[in-house]
Amino acid sequence: MRTSFIPSSETHLSICEATFDEHYPLRVNHLNPHAGWAVDDGGGCLFETHGDELAFVCSQDPRCIWTLVDGGDSPDQYLLSGYHLVNRVGYLISTVPVAPGVAIEVHLPTESDPLTSTEQE
Repeated sequence: MRTSFIPSSETHLSICEATFDEHYPLRVNHLNPHAGWAVDDGGGCLFETHGDELAFVCSQDPRCIWTLVDGGDSPDQYLLSGYHLVNRVGYLISTVPVAPGVAIEVHLPTESDPLTSTEQE
């Protein structure tokens, strides 16, 4: 079987969490008062991957949907612009859409606790 590479017409960007926070403010999850990913003193913004919360996510502008995914073998997580299924943890909805033709990745490194770290200096 022959596989050919199909080039993507999307521009792929990688941004830090601070840039994401600055440019893509999040909508609070009004369906779950105990949702994760709290912003400031407001409610949580993370939407579940099933039920009414998923139905709400799917009804939104696809360019405002962000998928929180786990890093596979890495403890880190990533936010990917758009609706994705593989390794999904939950969804966020921004109030500002991603520009057409742009795909964004936000690396969310896991912070190690110096009190429990097993690494030697």
